[in-house]
Amino acid sequence: MKFKKYISLLLILVIFSSADLYSEDYQYQYFSEKNEYVPFSDYIPKVRMHYYTVPHYLEDYYLLFGMKLYYNENSLRKNIEMLKTALNSRFRHPSQALVKIETEDEYLKYRKLMFMHINIMIMRNYLKIGSRYDKRNIKFYDETFAKDINDSLDIARKMYEEAIPYWDEAKRLAEEASRIKITTKLSNIESERYRIITGDLDFRKIINTHISGVDKKQEKLKNFIAATPQQ
Repeated sequence: MKFKKYISLLLILVIFSSADLYSEDYQYQYFSEKNEYVPFSDYIPKVRMHYYTVPHYLEDYYLLFGMKLYYNENSLRKNIEMLKTALNSRFRHPSQALVKIETEDEYLKYRKLMFMHINIMIMRNYLKIGSRYDKRNIKFYDETFAKDINDSLDIARKMYEEAIPYWDEAKRLAEEASRIKITTKLSNIESERYRIITGDLDFRKIINTHISGVDKKQEKLKNFIAATPQQ
């Protein structure tokens, strides 16, 4: 009698554990007529899924952008290329925009703001690369490595110059977006636009300061190189 009760209890446990097993991934799997499991994503129209798997639109590439706490030049260059791809990509349908869009004017300003912001992001990444090659101060003992430091500063200057067209384009787009007298729900980017048109944010001055600093440091290094005996 006890054995039969044990068997009954065991069967109940098996049934409940089986039910839990099958229900655990209910949101990922569905049960088909053929008694087989298929991915839940197969039941979602591909037109709604494609930008979660393969990026097609500007917003897709923008959302892939990621800046880690610790980054290297390779990750910066990959971000630049991805963002450049975004600039050459179409926008999603207005119903799939990053914020709620209700009018044509909102959508026009949304596109200009996104272009502006992505140009700024590219510019910032070029500046970050440049800063990796830019020596902050030239000391008297740097004479030993003057040639190598000078070559490094050449790269820094080139990266700073690469950033300029993206700032100029961002400023132009900020001015165009400001002519559309509505406010979108891109709050942080709207604030960025406002700071640009009021002159509170002027990266051209910052970039020119960096380039001027490189020129002064290279002039000092030239004196070091000229004073070094040629072998």
